[in-house]
Amino acid sequence: MAEVSKSEESKLQDGLIETHSIEIEKDNKLKKHLKPRHVNFLALGGSIGVGLLVGSGGSLSIAGPVGMLISYVIMGFITACTLFSLAEMCSFLGSEGNFVEMITRFVDKSAGFSFTWCYALSYNLTLPSEISSICLLIGYWDTDSKLPNYAIVLIFTFVVLMVNVVDVGAYGEVEFWITLIKLLLVIGSMIFCLVATCGGNPLHKTTGFQYWRDPGPFVNYLTDKPVGKFLGIWRVFINAGFGFQGTEVVALTSSEVPNFRKLAPSLMKSVIARIIIFNVLSLFMVTLMVSSTDKNLLSAVDAGAGNGAESPFVIAVRNAGVKVLPSIVNGGILIAAMSAANTQIYIPSRTYYFGEIHGYCPKWLTKTNRNGVPVFSVIFNAAFGLLALLTLNSTAEQVFNWLMNLTTVFGFLCWAMIDYAFVRYYYALKKQGIDRQSLPIFQSPLQPYSAIFAIFILVLITITQGFTAFMPWDTQNFFAAYVSIIIYAVFWIGYKIWKKDFKEIPLSEINLEFEENVEDSEDESSSFGLMDKVFS
Repeated sequence: MAEVSKSEESKLQDGLIETHSIEIEKDNKLKKHLKPRHVNFLALGGSIGVGLLVGSGGSLSIAGPVGMLISYVIMGFITACTLFSLAEMCSFLGSEGNFVEMITRFVDKSAGFSFTWCYALSYNLTLPSEISSICLLIGYWDTDSKLPNYAIVLIFTFVVLMVNVVDVGAYGEVEFWITLIKLLLVIGSMIFCLVATCGGNPLHKTTGFQYWRDPGPFVNYLTDKPVGKFLGIWRVFINAGFGFQGTEVVALTSSEVPNFRKLAPSLMKSVIARIIIFNVLSLFMVTLMVSSTDKNLLSAVDAGAGNGAESPFVIAVRNAGVKVLPSIVNGGILIAAMSAANTQIYIPSRTYYFGEIHGYCPKWLTKTNRNGVPVFSVIFNAAFGLLALLTLNSTAEQVFNWLMNLTTVFGFLCWAMIDYAFVRYYYALKKQGIDRQSLPIFQSPLQPYSAIFAIFILVLITITQGFTAFMPWDTQNFFAAYVSIIIYAVFWIGYKIWKKDFKEIPLSEINLEFEENVEDSEDESSSFGLMDKVFS
């Protein structure tokens, strides 16, 4: 009996040990604490940030109202092409539909390695630009700099760290309400501009399309010759790209939201429509209220003033003669900047997490707390916010513009790689004799032509966007414009040399196994409340 008892006790201990090991393994995984309304607003909030609300001020002064709108419309179309490609791949891969898996499976491991690090690094470096923009916005009120920049940087870096480190559900909830505020801000600004431009303002001044006629629809950039108008439009692609990046965040929520296969395509399609409404239409309304030669706009953009006066949304309200509202609008933009900073921590932390699965990142970056948050990765990414302390040695405006250019080029390269992965997925289906129309998934339109077009434009912009460094030669601007390309190439080629593998995966060997039932065993959709059903 004693032997049996010991045996049973031994088995029980083994069971406890096994159970404990499983719990540890599960604790090191992401958890599905995001709800459809969270992901819905995460995708939408990515396109309504500092790039739109602040960066558009520089766009207006560089290209003029029509030139700026042309740049944003073209970049909006490129964004739509990329999101459509992404939506189909997410639908095909289901719960495995993250960027790293797409690039690794449809291109090769070296492409997956370079994408992982460069995509994450682009958001690591975007974080200090967002914190820097917060310095700009607070400077709108604190004109005497009573609150030092280093205090602003430390406070807001700590705040966004705390939001991310607790629980992804808490992060999603914060982003939901902040994005709701951003929507109200943009919608309110559009309504205000419409009413004000028709004379419904304290000054009883009707502007209409006055600023489109004088100083004119375009600005000659760098030269008074007709080509100057084209150069202005081309230069603004960087600002527009910065404003649109982040809309692809849906593809990183595959392991943290239920029913991802069906959710991702519908969200991406809706985001495309919202981009047109909230980005392009809001900027159109602002151009009716703000001149490209507005003294407040130029004093901030050209002189590098350390305040939020460069935001055309703030200037539009001030020009209408409303005294209190500009501060309210600036406060809304400040909240938008905080939201953007939150996302700059979330995106790279999940990118590193998925990268470790393929051996691209150190394992410690994937260690999660009991709520499924990769806590060490979050802390690592938040530390990049301290780079905003560079504003102590320069103006916040200069640092913001430099980082915006650097990270946007990274973003263009990564978007081009997403489209390239789709092209290879598309032709691999043909090569292996699989009828794309027979797959029970979302099929993006105009393919593969839309993906090829997006690749061409993105690569062309990436190669030529640094033209200002040559007119005249400026070493600092040249470095800011092209260092991203150099780093991307070093990661890609370096990994190939390290692994001694210089070939892409042949189309005939790409893994196109379609798992029809890869979605969650526990369907949490039934537990979503009324709020989730309304906004999903």
